[in-house]
Amino acid sequence: MFGFKIKEASAVLTGGFAIFAMFFGAGNLIFPLLSGKLNTSAFLPAFSGLALTGIFVPLLGLIATLLYNGNYKDFFDRFGKVPAFVLIFFLLLLMGPFGALPRCLTVAFGSFSVLIPNASLMLFSMVMTGIIFLLCLNKNQVVPLIGSILGPAKIISVGLILLFGLLFATTPEISTVSSLVAFEDGFSKGYQMMDLLASFFFATVIVRHFQVNFSKEGKTSAFWLSLYAILIGSGLLFLIYFALIYLGATFANALGQNAPEQFLSIIAYLTLGNFGGRVVSVAIILSCLTTIVALTTVFTDYIYEHIVKGRLQRLYCLGLTCVVTFSMSNLGFSGIVSFLDPILTYLYPLLIALTLINIGTWIWRNSRTLKTSKSKNEVYLG
Repeated sequence: MFGFKIKEASAVLTGGFAIFAMFFGAGNLIFPLLSGKLNTSAFLPAFSGLALTGIFVPLLGLIATLLYNGNYKDFFDRFGKVPAFVLIFFLLLLMGPFGALPRCLTVAFGSFSVLIPNASLMLFSMVMTGIIFLLCLNKNQVVPLIGSILGPAKIISVGLILLFGLLFATTPEISTVSSLVAFEDGFSKGYQMMDLLASFFFATVIVRHFQVNFSKEGKTSAFWLSLYAILIGSGLLFLIYFALIYLGATFANALGQNAPEQFLSIIAYLTLGNFGGRVVSVAIILSCLTTIVALTTVFTDYIYEHIVKGRLQRLYCLGLTCVVTFSMSNLGFSGIVSFLDPILTYLYPLLIALTLINIGTWIWRNSRTLKTSKSKNEVYLG
């Protein structure tokens, strides 16, 4: 390990903010609030379940992929070449235009519809996918864009809601839900955030960022910088999820029968007033944009590099991704959640098992190398 220089410390903070911003998208804005609303005074057991599947498990996914040099292809190849190819493509379809991407758009629209109640989801999605297309043209600028601009903007906007929400928070109503049922609800909501799926591919984006900017220092430097950034991002997620689930519990009555994708904007209006609520609603839309940009970049790169193998320009792959995302977004938030829920119920245990197996395999195969490298202050990756 090594001491931090100013450049390294700045890169780690930027990477940590980028990880937080990439993960903290549609489901991460909604499901903690929803779990808190449903469980009220039993929010602590609910948070425990959500933290397990929504923070700890994705953290394992990030670290496991990091051990394979941030290369998700090498990570999944333990299944065999053909099964790995099929699984990666299936996961990316869920994280991309057939799942997480359109869901992010519908959550952004939820905040927009609070601002403009008669707004059209179709028109909103069309404009947003056009913006996304422009932002994703240069893939090497994704992490700096998210970590330096969109990430801090997201933290500030969500932080304002949490700060004022906590100031106005009251004691949650007594829940009739048992601790076990609350834990199971949080556990399930953590699944629906889909962060384990995202972790395999976001790790690639983060590692590439550090490898490009610290290529002279070698793989060891990129490994540790990536790990520190991952821990910072995970810590931020832990704090924000706890605050969100508590707010959902304390504002349960005020949220009433409103659509889940409108919860955060409603809390912003209740605590910050009309002007503050409008400003924060716009910030929520921008915060969803961070995850959309990251996922769009990952999916587009995979299509370009592994499906069409460069025979089609990346520009057209990006355009196809945006068109399919726009089409799926018109199902609405509830429609997309209903589509994903049965798939995730069976898929998550498989991915958790694969993650643990790959970590164990890496440790077993590199045990001698690790012992040798300890004295040399190096880590073998691959």
